[in-house]
Amino acid sequence: MMLMDPVRTGDLATPSPVLSGDAKGARGWDVLGQVPVPLRHRVRAGVEDLLRARALAGDPPLRVSLPLGQGGRGPFERLAWIRDLDAYPRLLVSSAGANTFNRRFHARHVETGAFEGAQPEGVAAPFVEAGLIDPKGWIGVYALAPYVLLIDHARLGPRPVPRRWADLMEPCYQGQVVFSGWRPEGTRKWRAFNTFLLLCFALDHGREGVARLVRNVPTLLHSTQMPRVAGTDASPGGIHVLPWAQASLCPRPATTSIVWPEDGALAYPLWLTRQRAHARRVAALTDHFHGPALARILDENLYPALCPGRAPRLPAGARLRWPGWEAVRHPASARDLRAACALFHEAAAGQGGPRPCA
Repeated sequence: MMLMDPVRTGDLATPSPVLSGDAKGARGWDVLGQVPVPLRHRVRAGVEDLLRARALAGDPPLRVSLPLGQGGRGPFERLAWIRDLDAYPRLLVSSAGANTFNRRFHARHVETGAFEGAQPEGVAAPFVEAGLIDPKGWIGVYALAPYVLLIDHARLGPRPVPRRWADLMEPCYQGQVVFSGWRPEGTRKWRAFNTFLLLCFALDHGREGVARLVRNVPTLLHSTQMPRVAGTDASPGGIHVLPWAQASLCPRPATTSIVWPEDGALAYPLWLTRQRAHARRVAALTDHFHGPALARILDENLYPALCPGRAPRLPAGARLRWPGWEAVRHPASARDLRAACALFHEAAAGQGGPRPCA
């Protein structure tokens, strides 16, 4: 359904008096949640506070898992194997989700109205204008990870600074465009990479556009590495595609800059969905993720929150770019993505494709 920068969830969770420690299985949870790594501890702490308050008030206990660990196969990788609605989490909070619902489960349960996003009304205009509100109401978006460009001016040299996403396809940027990816040490094939970026290019510019983009990619880096190397001799390219939150961490403003593309930062949703039949049981957690307490944390960390009544944490005049729910759900998008990934692997295997970073 949605794809983004690789986030590897693991099967470890620190002991908690109110959060369940077993994060291996995907079945039977009231709440199963995953957020980007930089947010995990603070989000988990807020959920723990809420669960403690519920316990003191005598409310029924909830079985909640918010895994902290990385590595190995975690519960989100197992969701696609669930066929039975009763085995599915009552509330799912996700920052990933390419295979969150298998096709048969989606057709049988999601498309027939068993799930709802509980999206509050009154979301700020930039989010609405970008089309982030699910018209079918199945998914509720509570925040974004906007993708921007971190420019290393020395590495870019005399080339013009790109201003729009389409600029990244231009031949003058050969060897300059770096986006996020991961692979096991000592291997050549990339295990995970930013498929959301490839999908957006495929939808906007077709397979030829994807091919032109990947020809300009010298290597991939994890998004946490990019701000560490941008502006140094270790920088593999002059243009880094990464979330705004990570781009802002670069400590070399004299030699680097953040470009918010004129046609909009690529807006990757952080989202949730709950089973309608269990809406009351998980209402407090649903309200928490859509609510102001968490929104403050999200905004502080540059994950703009869609909480009603809050001015969006966005640069003045900034636009957002989202392909649209109908586009990402259409079967053709899956085919486009497979073709885009094949083009990427073909480029990576060729002489001009992404190579190991020194």
